[in-house]
Amino acid sequence: MHAVVLAKLIGVLWEGPQNLLGSMLLLTERAIGSVVRIENEDGRLFVQSRMTAVSLGHFVFWSRRENRYFPLDENTRQHEFGHTFQSRLLGPLYLPLVGVPSSARVLYAVAYREMTGRRWRGYFDGYPENWADTLGGVARKRIPTSVRVIEET
Repeated sequence: MHAVVLAKLIGVLWEGPQNLLGSMLLLTERAIGSVVRIENEDGRLFVQSRMTAVSLGHFVFWSRRENRYFPLDENTRQHEFGHTFQSRLLGPLYLPLVGVPSSARVLYAVAYREMTGRRWRGYFDGYPENWADTLGGVARKRIPTSVRVIEET
């Protein structure tokens, strides 16, 4: 019994920075009323949100709600769950090694949309998003970069 509690405590501390941010985000989302549902599954808290899709330690925020930048769908939950394996593996290095590159991809996707008027279709094709898809069991339809889509006028 004590070994199980100790193992859980070590896990919470190992992912401490993510857990702190995740708990703060959960409090914020509850305060503004964007939490749809919370489920405890696979040792993680799955938070269905009206606005957020991010994985922070034991907190998996996901949404089906489309936005102008990202196609959020039924794969979002499993994709964000995939990030939890990265968090468990990397511990306190998760935020600099996964969070920063992921945030950079988000910023690029937003800039791309604002500059071109179209969504960036490569968000899930690079590190660390493709790794999260693999870990979460998400099989996306990938379009090779050599294929160009020609729009008819």
